[in-house]
Amino acid sequence: MVDECGGPEIAGTESDYVVLRVGQSVGRYLIGPVLGQGGFGITYRATDSQLGRDVAIKEYLPAALAVRQDGITVLPRSKSAADDFAWGRDRFVAEGRTLAALHHAPGIVRVHDFLEANGTAYIVMELLGGETLHKRLAAQGTLDAAAVDRIARPLLDGLEQVHGAGFLHRDIKPANILLDSEGRPTLIDFGASRVAVAGRSQAMTAVFTPGYAAVEQFTSATQGPWTDIYGLAATLHHAVTGLAPPNSIDRMLDDTYVPLAGKIEHYPPGLLAGIDAGLAVRAAERPQSIAAWREILLRAGVSGGAAAATVVIRTPGTAVPSAARPAVPARRRLPVLITGSAALAAVVLGGAYMALSPARMPAGPVAVASSPPSPTLPSTQDLAAQRAREELEQARREQQKAADEIARLRAEAEARRKADEEAALRRKIEAELRQKAETEEAARRQAEQEAKQKADADAAAQLKAEQEEKQRADAEAAARVRFVEDDKKAAELAETGLHLNQTDRQRLQVALTSLGFATGGSDGAFGPRTREAVASWQRQSGRAATGYFTADTRATLLREATVALARHDEEQKKIEDAGKAPPASTAQAPGPAAIGKGAQCEGVFRSQWCRDAYQGFPGNCWQATMTIKGGAVSDGWASTADRSKRNVITGTIDGQGVVRLNYTGWGSQTHINQSFVAQMSGTVANGVLTASGQAGAEGRRFSVRVACR
Repeated sequence: MVDECGGPEIAGTESDYVVLRVGQSVGRYLIGPVLGQGGFGITYRATDSQLGRDVAIKEYLPAALAVRQDGITVLPRSKSAADDFAWGRDRFVAEGRTLAALHHAPGIVRVHDFLEANGTAYIVMELLGGETLHKRLAAQGTLDAAAVDRIARPLLDGLEQVHGAGFLHRDIKPANILLDSEGRPTLIDFGASRVAVAGRSQAMTAVFTPGYAAVEQFTSATQGPWTDIYGLAATLHHAVTGLAPPNSIDRMLDDTYVPLAGKIEHYPPGLLAGIDAGLAVRAAERPQSIAAWREILLRAGVSGGAAAATVVIRTPGTAVPSAARPAVPARRRLPVLITGSAALAAVVLGGAYMALSPARMPAGPVAVASSPPSPTLPSTQDLAAQRAREELEQARREQQKAADEIARLRAEAEARRKADEEAALRRKIEAELRQKAETEEAARRQAEQEAKQKADADAAAQLKAEQEEKQRADAEAAARVRFVEDDKKAAELAETGLHLNQTDRQRLQVALTSLGFATGGSDGAFGPRTREAVASWQRQSGRAATGYFTADTRATLLREATVALARHDEEQKKIEDAGKAPPASTAQAPGPAAIGKGAQCEGVFRSQWCRDAYQGFPGNCWQATMTIKGGAVSDGWASTADRSKRNVITGTIDGQGVVRLNYTGWGSQTHINQSFVAQMSGTVANGVLTASGQAGAEGRRFSVRVACR
């Protein structure tokens, strides 16, 4: 997979990603949600509590070599993986140190900080936004010359500085280039340590991205700046053509790469020639440095970058020349004109038709009335003609009546036919609607049944997966327990072989106590409290918490507590010398400071320290040594938050038993490794010293108790 910060996957054993919980602190950084994770580590969103800014923090956790224990500490999976894990962690820190020094390099992700904690290492980087070049090309296909120039120039300058510092990126590809809103690039996921570990450990194999990895990355051939040049050239090839070049390992057998120079328009010739030079399949044929590659680009005619390409953009409202507009054939416009004219004619002529309809015209000539004739007696012929006219008129009326009846019957039959057709259509529509409803209901029931079957199958699969995961977790837990038990047995045998005497054990107890790991005293007996202190120190140091010493851990502990041991040895010698001193009658009388109640406390004692709860932090208690001599109080112990810092105690006890102390301390619950000073006062009474006081305006209250008898 590719994490949020990019980078190739590292093949290895199945990863059990136990991430740090949200809200947990790593140094001064407050852990947030996971941004991405892969076979080599986990990247979190975090907050710098000191500067109040959001950052990305990358944790070194190669899944093939290490596993997280107790939700915090990272430990090697086995003794055989420990050396590879430690070696890779050193490379990881060196990478962070180098990138932090290149904070002014253009186009390179900025590294703010790097630190070691929890048995592993972390790199704190700038939290970037935007999208990857991979997503931009997936959406657009290609970029224009100006966009390519905005990407290439800063990356060339930044890579030149990275190479000058002795580092390579080794995985340049569109997915590892982030673009901001203005198209400016940032190269992420420097995997120098990852590739180094992959080359060292047989448990890990680097997976490169085809098309962007040079051929030497698939072999044991030497890698150098020419390797990154190939990756950047392949990325520019994708931006120009929309495709990645052929896989380099395949090109060694049959090179199907087609040079871009002279084949693509709208891009500077120098850019195309530079891509071709950077994609030479053999490393020796490529430019050997960024400077040499830049010279090739300049010699090929690149001086103004994207200015060599001209893009003409037509603004809204710009008239298109008539010559550029295709003429519309007359046969395609004519029907529209005819249709419009015909419609107009229909309106006009229709009105004329209505005005001139024969129904509105006289059926024949209009008779003009004249003066009535003089009355005369009708003749026989006239009577016959009159009857004939009456009979004819009656026949006409009957004929018209019959025609009207026929028309009525026809109208009724037509109405019945239309009613029957409408009824049949209604029945057909109703039948179709019923059929549709039944079909939809059947589909709904089938969908519900399929959804139920799928839900049941998913639930069964989920249950099976949970059971399998539980079995796997149980097996891994048992394996881890066996691993710890085996280490514990081996460490116990190793401690037996050291032949530690009582003095050796006392010095080890003093060393643990001086570093803040309470043993309950320095009696030379390794009881449960001493074993727990040893295990706590081992966990803090990133070692297996066996509770037993080996020759290596013994030497390391004694070296870390050199100052306290030197003081202890000096006091032991004084005690031995005191046993050889002359009788008390000849000894010097005690000074004034030892007179009174203050003389009740004289020597090296175990002190009980406590801090009250404040500002949401819970109270806690711890033990430390306290040296009281001649009324002067002094001692200290290493801070658990930062082993290079010490908690220092100074003060006095007067002859009246009045105690005044200055406690200068460090701690992770005091604004993340910031110092504080507590002014404390108290008394010595009945052989018991008690004192208390507060530090700072926040009111953190401290107290101490020492049983001097």
